[in-house]
Amino acid sequence: MHSLMPTLDDASNVPVYMQLYAYIKAQISAGQLRPGEKLPSVRLLASLLGRSRTPIAHAYDQLAAEGYAVSRPRSGLFVADLSIHSPEITGSPGIDPIDKSASKPLATDGPPIPSRAYHAANADEADYDFGYGAVDLSQFPHGKWRKLVGECFLPENGRTLLYGDYQGDPRLREEIAAYLLHARGVRSLPGQIVVGAGTYHSLALLLQLLRPRLGAIAAEEAVNDGVKSLLLQAGAPVKPISLEADGIRMDELRASSAQAVYLTPSHQFPYGMTTSIAKRLQLLAWAQARDAYIIENDYDGEFRYGGKPIPSLQGLDADGRVIYLGTFSKALAPSLRISYLVLPPELLSAFKAMAHSYDQLASPIFQAALARFMRAGDFERHIRRMRMLYNRKQETMLAAVREHLGDRVDVIGQGSGLHLLLRDRCGRREEELVTAARAARVHVYPTSIYALAPELAAPGTVLLGYGGIPIERIASGIRRLSEAWEV
Repeated sequence: MHSLMPTLDDASNVPVYMQLYAYIKAQISAGQLRPGEKLPSVRLLASLLGRSRTPIAHAYDQLAAEGYAVSRPRSGLFVADLSIHSPEITGSPGIDPIDKSASKPLATDGPPIPSRAYHAANADEADYDFGYGAVDLSQFPHGKWRKLVGECFLPENGRTLLYGDYQGDPRLREEIAAYLLHARGVRSLPGQIVVGAGTYHSLALLLQLLRPRLGAIAAEEAVNDGVKSLLLQAGAPVKPISLEADGIRMDELRASSAQAVYLTPSHQFPYGMTTSIAKRLQLLAWAQARDAYIIENDYDGEFRYGGKPIPSLQGLDADGRVIYLGTFSKALAPSLRISYLVLPPELLSAFKAMAHSYDQLASPIFQAALARFMRAGDFERHIRRMRMLYNRKQETMLAAVREHLGDRVDVIGQGSGLHLLLRDRCGRREEELVTAARAARVHVYPTSIYALAPELAAPGTVLLGYGGIPIERIASGIRRLSEAWEV
């Protein structure tokens, strides 16, 4: 067993667990800790370092979450194999998204579907709506936002009332670049950022930029319904790639002949797994070898409740193969309609070549207000408040599920994001579960709409969002759901 001798500074602004995590991560990356080597137990390392077990456990949890270490039941924590040629591994222990057959056909075409088909539809007919599209506005800084928007109408800020920069407000792009580096590990310059009017608008622009080079595009086997519609209309065959505990299957991606792949590596939608560091390195090697692009949608990347949010895939990219896609809809409010792309140099040139036909659709007023909000540090403070609130909501939902549904369901995707999946263990179909719940005026949502092909849908699995429902109504809603699902 390798001797760990970190220097931990209690006076540092960096928490002790993050100092230890960074030290062990560096040891693994440098090869000082070898693949398969067992890490000291939490108890032993705490004793050796003269620390409590809590920061040791938190550091180990972060290493496991990012795939630098693998937990083996009753054996301990072991260093993962980060070789890009390593066999398929499973990182994110305890996540078992769906049962899969040995092989599945890959869909190459399909009709577009309506966007937002199940985003809290007919919510006014429900006593309890667990829709995933909603966010909690109880903490929204109404007064501050009203003040910032009002400042945009002062005479000295008159330029805000004009069309604005086609690439987005330069001040906002500066703030986004600084925030992404600090919070998500994204390396970018303001000039690489293109502001858009929502995720779908930004993704549609990106697919337009990629179209001349796309023979086929790969994607996780299940994606957001609006993304699904855009991919199927992109003018190229779509290749669904199976998911496993630590992300997509690399053997299927390598065999797909795709020139681009769409991923949600920090928090897969809808199943919730995180792509391990080993698989991230394999993805980058695949993209470089194929001269392909990786579209990284950092879906719910800010909302991780155990340890620090997982760093971006883009931050590992040294060859300009990753396109980073983000939005402020979940962090602030959907109506702001502000998203952004971080384009690598080649695609940035392509974007500038077509700029004459591109309109900046995001409100210049909201862009200016958001830039001021971020510059003052208010955005990061708001994120911290919302992370704490959503963590309490998830804990409340998990406790209610344990109490009222018990072993009748499996819970999928806990630990981050704004929703959970429940998989029925009594053999009922998705439609039965949704219909029974709605008869009791509880709205839960099907997951089959996210599958890129019908045969890929997870059986008997429904989605429950907790972003918009008041925390005090979650437990009673789950209790009524349990009554509706009684066999």
